[in-house]
Amino acid sequence: MRRATTLRKLAAGVGSLLLTCTLVQSAGAAPNEPAPSVKSPAPTDFPLADRLASRVTGPDVYRHLQAFQRIADASGGNRGYDRIGFTRSVSYVSGLLKDAGYKVVEQKVPYTDFDVQTETLKVSGLAEGTRDVRVLMTRFTPSTPLDGVEAPLVSLPGGRTGCTAADYDGVDVKGAVVITARNACGYGLQQQVAAQAGARAMLLYYPTPSPENIYRLYGFAPPAYTIPVASVAQDEGEALVRAAAGGTARVQLTLRGQEVSRTTVNLTAETSGGDPDNVVLLGSHLDSVPENAGLNDNGSTAAAVLQTALALAPQQNAVKNKVRFVWWGAEELINVGSSYYVDHLPDSDLRRIAAVLNGELIASPNYARFVWDPGTGGSHEIANLFAGYFDARGLPYDRQSPDAIGSDHLAFEAVGVPVGGLDGGNLKVKTPEQQSRYGGTAGEMYDHCYHQVCDQLGSINKEALGTNAPALAWVLGRLATYDEDVRTATS
Repeated sequence: MRRATTLRKLAAGVGSLLLTCTLVQSAGAAPNEPAPSVKSPAPTDFPLADRLASRVTGPDVYRHLQAFQRIADASGGNRGYDRIGFTRSVSYVSGLLKDAGYKVVEQKVPYTDFDVQTETLKVSGLAEGTRDVRVLMTRFTPSTPLDGVEAPLVSLPGGRTGCTAADYDGVDVKGAVVITARNACGYGLQQQVAAQAGARAMLLYYPTPSPENIYRLYGFAPPAYTIPVASVAQDEGEALVRAAAGGTARVQLTLRGQEVSRTTVNLTAETSGGDPDNVVLLGSHLDSVPENAGLNDNGSTAAAVLQTALALAPQQNAVKNKVRFVWWGAEELINVGSSYYVDHLPDSDLRRIAAVLNGELIASPNYARFVWDPGTGGSHEIANLFAGYFDARGLPYDRQSPDAIGSDHLAFEAVGVPVGGLDGGNLKVKTPEQQSRYGGTAGEMYDHCYHQVCDQLGSINKEALGTNAPALAWVLGRLATYDEDVRTATS
């Protein structure tokens, strides 16, 4: 009852905001098209939002990214959810929040992790002899025997994906290791089909414009995986496909891992003032994958949320609606921290959350700007707040579903909370039309460093950071000062 009322009033409040944004937009500028003459729009009727945006600048946020990079450098090169780099990142954020006057809470979150002990691949029967190939075991999938699997390497004929049993017609796969490209049907299905055909293990590669990249996969439905699965880089995978077609290639594959129980934390701080029955939550995951420092994914947003909290600290007693900042743990194991938070929040408290803002990869090196918009409801109205902000500044954007990128907002969306946010793109490829609007390079991924070692400070796009971080702060400030638009009576 309360949430339905909130959504109606949220929708009602957006009209006046969009009118204000239209008035400060340059004459004749079409939506989504840049208006170069508009650099610094006139102040709006929303002073807190404007003040926050002015204090969450690219250089301000970049300083926190430099700190995250130093933490990663001192922590084995990463800030992984299960590593000391994450713990040190929590301490860094928590210390600054406490110094700014916030009460900080660490919520302990138990979860099941998967430790990889051994992942090796030796290929023989090649023209150049025998060589080692880098391989990454898929988490939560079966291990090989202790001494590994020694078997022929088999590939599929051109045009076959391994998604159906018919793809293995005429292929002697029994007792072999299969090498193939990942397909849209899903690698879970691909390994099932390979196992049914008699394969002992499966190697996969992900075709991208950066063929040297290698991606660790996750088997999140362990009972569905019956054979060991691992990934190799695309250039290695394509070479192995050619070698397998020659009929002489053999592999020695050893993959050993096991599930372990661990605990991560969600770090929370909220304003001392504001209506507790109308909470606006701005969050970001603080962890990286264990393979890199995670400066874009998702240090970029974590730093923007931190700077927004610090900018709001002097006014935290004066906001109309309570603002809650959260840095999630273990998002890289698919929203562990945020899902636990939602599942363990009393229903009465969950109903008090009026809106959730999130961001992902907001400083992608070859960025586009994606505003999350389901097209209806309160989430659509939040998208319109972002759209109005960008239109007023002549900044291009594309709308896409909030489901287009997996992140912590999905846990809230699933229980009916309006969500909104931004991302800069990751694995997909920039189009020529997007190149004309954002710059960068068409035909390349938005972030070629996504889940790669190169996701470090040097890959951060400062232009994207400097335009997206203030937008998150501005929309947060706007929602924090909604009056009758968001606040509802308890029923």
